[in-house]
Amino acid sequence: MKSLITFILITHFAWATTPAEHATLKALPILLSKCAACHGEDPDDIDGELNLLTREGFLRGGEFIKNLLVPGDPKKSFLMTVIKWKDPDFEMPPKENDRLTLDQILHIKTWIENGAPWPDQATQKKILADEKNKRVTSDGMMIETSGGLTDDWTYRRYKPESVWAFLPIKKPIPPIKGGNPIDAFVRAKIKTSKYEPAPRANLRTLIRRVSYDLIGLPPTPAEVAKFRSAANQDFDKAYLALIERLLASPQHGERWAQHWLDVARYADTGGLSNDYERSNAWRYRDYVIRAFNEDKPYNEFVMEQIAGDEMADKSLRKRLGDSVKYRDLRKKGHYSAKEAEQMIASSFLRMGPWDPAMVKAPEARQQYIDDVVNAVGQTFLSTTMRCFKCHDHKFDPLPTKDYYRIYSIFEGTQLAERYVSWQKNDNQIGFEEEKTQVEVLHNFADSEAKRLQQKVERNAQEWYSNHNLPYQNLKDRKSDPVDQKPPRHVGLNETEKGQLK
Repeated sequence: MKSLITFILITHFAWATTPAEHATLKALPILLSKCAACHGEDPDDIDGELNLLTREGFLRGGEFIKNLLVPGDPKKSFLMTVIKWKDPDFEMPPKENDRLTLDQILHIKTWIENGAPWPDQATQKKILADEKNKRVTSDGMMIETSGGLTDDWTYRRYKPESVWAFLPIKKPIPPIKGGNPIDAFVRAKIKTSKYEPAPRANLRTLIRRVSYDLIGLPPTPAEVAKFRSAANQDFDKAYLALIERLLASPQHGERWAQHWLDVARYADTGGLSNDYERSNAWRYRDYVIRAFNEDKPYNEFVMEQIAGDEMADKSLRKRLGDSVKYRDLRKKGHYSAKEAEQMIASSFLRMGPWDPAMVKAPEARQQYIDDVVNAVGQTFLSTTMRCFKCHDHKFDPLPTKDYYRIYSIFEGTQLAERYVSWQKNDNQIGFEEEKTQVEVLHNFADSEAKRLQQKVERNAQEWYSNHNLPYQNLKDRKSDPVDQKPPRHVGLNETEKGQLK
């Protein structure tokens, strides 16, 4: 309550501004940002001979308007007609998306009523400096950042309810009247609605809800019967035992890892048009499942995914102490179990859709790092980083400088296949059977590719013969002019072209 009263007092005091303060902080920034571009910023091209960079310019008027500003009298000031769009011939600013808001119009009206003050530069500078030192005013609160591209952005103010996610975390203690603390929030919401609390669930419904929630599977009839029997003896003890059993189940990690894998954008293929298979992506999937089942601390979970490869290499180097041996084992991927987990965890940085086909290497690299920056922001900061990639964020206290500071962290990241030896917890069931199947498929694909390429070359020889040109093999004819060589897949039908590609 004390902080609320303080905020009210501060905001009330902030409204008691002088005409000079109101002009400097409210009216003049609006007029200069909305009018100066066409009326004075370029001295060689002033629309309507109306220079609005100074108070004298407003008083002087222009080619068509003489009573633009009448200090103290908004009704006689044609400026109010212009900014309200009441005259179809004089609607300023002319673009709909630049049109003044009702609040901005009110500030201009107040400025005119105050006598249209225009403080000198020294006075404005002092007023602005004093304003920057006020963390909270009637316009909202200022949030400290690394600084925007302009002072207007750096020192802009926000309504507290609009930037709650950027404020220090507070943990108020909810009033508890039996049950779980979260029930206090549920009851508070119910009070504001027309609904009545649902009746307590029966034991069969309760175990079904808990089972679906924690492991994603229904309880068996035997499990329902066992829980009923135990709950009838001692409900609290039986319910706690049920929760502990489900949390200890391997299916718990499989169920809840799905949520994280969605956030991480996990997929077994690269997506986009080619959708290449990611043969080893499953090791990251299993890492996430193990993390949930083993109750890995969240701070470790985060660090391993962002910098697991660095952590693993640092640990290996420190453990061995021999640089030659370190380089050899690093290349072979012979890490300890913990180091292997860290290395696999860094696969998070490769989970996004990726297909650099037909993209030049420097551009592809930029796209990759941009994807990593955005993924890290969305996953761990709950914000989309691309909203302030090209400019300071339009709504949140996120300067574009911060985007590139985070970008620089990943600038040294290189795309690479890293070997990590098999660990005891790696699921290798079916590997041998699938290896045989893959070899059969690979050999078939290889033989088909050779057959189709041979067909292309036979057709190419025929094409050269028909055009009275000497035959050139595929490699030698690549640089030949288009009219002096056969089409790329000469003689193949559409299906065969797709197969060869």
